[in-house]
Amino acid sequence: MIMAIVMSFVMSLVQTIIRVGFTHRLVPAWLTAFGIGLIVAIPTAIFVAPYAQRLIRYLTKARVAAAGLIIGAGMLMNGCTNLDSRVVEENGRAIEIVTAGSGSATVVFESGLGNDWKPWDAVASDISTDARVFAYSRPGYGESAGATTSRDAATIVEELRTLLVHQGYAPPYILVGHSFGGTYMELFAKAHPDEVTGVVLVEPRPSDFLARCEAAHLDMCGIPASALATLPEVQIAEYNAFRMAAAEIESAGTFGSYPVRVLTATGGSGSPARRALWETMHASIAAEAKDGRQIVFEGATHNLETEHASEVAKSIRSLLPSQAR
Repeated sequence: MIMAIVMSFVMSLVQTIIRVGFTHRLVPAWLTAFGIGLIVAIPTAIFVAPYAQRLIRYLTKARVAAAGLIIGAGMLMNGCTNLDSRVVEENGRAIEIVTAGSGSATVVFESGLGNDWKPWDAVASDISTDARVFAYSRPGYGESAGATTSRDAATIVEELRTLLVHQGYAPPYILVGHSFGGTYMELFAKAHPDEVTGVVLVEPRPSDFLARCEAAHLDMCGIPASALATLPEVQIAEYNAFRMAAAEIESAGTFGSYPVRVLTATGGSGSPARRALWETMHASIAAEAKDGRQIVFEGATHNLETEHASEVAKSIRSLLPSQAR
């Protein structure tokens, strides 16, 4: 109502100015036009501004909502996997496993500290076209029930061996592990060489890296105590028990006659000296095997299994029987 009255007044005033300014030539045309502009602009700004603010707020909320939808969709897509997992009962507890593919060769995947099976999704999906694949979430990860046993490397290896047999996956295996999982697979291969036909260690954490890194007074040797305390219980248990891995691996012996590939990333954080030690220790692991080879990924970071999935799959595929490639 008020808006209509004001606008009616403004229009009458504009008409008067036009009649006086242009018809009777009492003021210059440019000044008349300027006056009209002011008279129209001022009430418009006064009465339209609140609506404009509402419109801006509406559009802002719409943009935020759209951004939320995009982020949510991204998270949903990130949660999607190529392979499907299922939960099985193993020794009275739930364990999440993934099985796929067919053929004479079986490729077994082990994840690193803090990860369930999913980082292996792309690689395992790729390899499943040529071989049987088996991945799982260790106790305390993913959909698996919490751990009730020691989290040292030897226990983890023996639990995996039992799980494989119970799920119908008899040896021999091609073992693939990342980071801590690489160390677990190193122990598996050395402790049970007759059950293995090949090993691919993807950025494995050398079992004695912490000791050698600290002895050299280098940076980023391990997880600081303050950060470790914030991790889930199972991760703390695995990390602390990892100190036993060096002795467990030493007592297990050496690699068998099967091929061993050690995949090393040269990028990431840490000083040049720290990265040099990491690379050198990887080379030593590969050198232990009769058919050992280190494959270096220049500039790549630690998570090769996700960032360079196709190249990792290529390394695994090279160890498959010729008829399966």
